[in-house]
Amino acid sequence: MDEQNKEQSKRSAYRFRCSKEPVTYRTAYEDGKALLKNVSTDGCALEWATNPPEVDEKILLIIELEGEDTVVEIQARVMRVEDKDFAVKFMLIEPAAKTRIRNYFSRKSRGM
Repeated sequence: MDEQNKEQSKRSAYRFRCSKEPVTYRTAYEDGKALLKNVSTDGCALEWATNPPEVDEKILLIIELEGEDTVVEIQARVMRVEDKDFAVKFMLIEPAAKTRIRNYFSRKSRGM
């Protein structure tokens, strides 16, 4: 198996590249802002965080989907931190929120 297929086989959800979508997040001690680099229904990568959290820290990620009335709130665990960038795995996400994320970023990736 080549490296590209091996990497793809590790993922259980399709990952969408983002065009610097702003998000907010809350830790136990402070709030922060960042830009979405990519997102799936299992997790996401963020960049330019104002207050980067620590690895293994639990956060509440808040994503505002343009054109929708309500935000998506997701409980997540920080898996990796590099300078002002970090990646999280979603720990608690409602099925309806997964559908909203998948549909929203699928439409954006097609330019709709």
